[in-house]
Amino acid sequence: MFDFLFDLDRHRNKRQYSKDKIKDIDFALETEIRRIEGDPEKSILNVLHNRGEHIIVYRTTFDQEEEFGPFFIELKVIHKKGIVLNRIRLSATYNSGDTIEIGDIEVFGENEGRGYGSILLHSLVNFAIEHSVNTISGWISHTDKDHFDKLDYFYKKHGFDVIWGNSSNIANKAADIYWTNY
Repeated sequence: MFDFLFDLDRHRNKRQYSKDKIKDIDFALETEIRRIEGDPEKSILNVLHNRGEHIIVYRTTFDQEEEFGPFFIELKVIHKKGIVLNRIRLSATYNSGDTIEIGDIEVFGENEGRGYGSILLHSLVNFAIEHSVNTISGWISHTDKDHFDKLDYFYKKHGFDVIWGNSSNIANKAADIYWTNY
């Protein structure tokens, strides 16, 4: 009866590329950089070259008039098979000059294990340092219980403190994560 849910999950976990294979990956990179630079809601943070892929790291904001508020750090991955269409991003809220709160890191299926989560989190930490932000915070959800050990390692690897145990009013919280700019 609910087979469509499994199809959706399989589709979400499969690495999807744009229709056309890329003949000139450097030309595709320049084209995508121009496209992102032409969008007033986006600003490029970095361009990386990793394992035969070009990766554009960019920040998307929703109100250019406001310094603070919700934003994404997103990756545009350019591969010779095409541009990766799957959403690879970190959502956060820039609360004030002092704090950023992580909402979610979205890297699924065949995109896992490629270092994309590390690129996203490293980019967020660099953004915090450049803007003199004192603290990045967030939390790990109980829905991620199948990989608590990986998440604990991941955040600690990037300089975060991970405090397990739910002492808050958030029902699904398993752990708090904190990064402090020393």
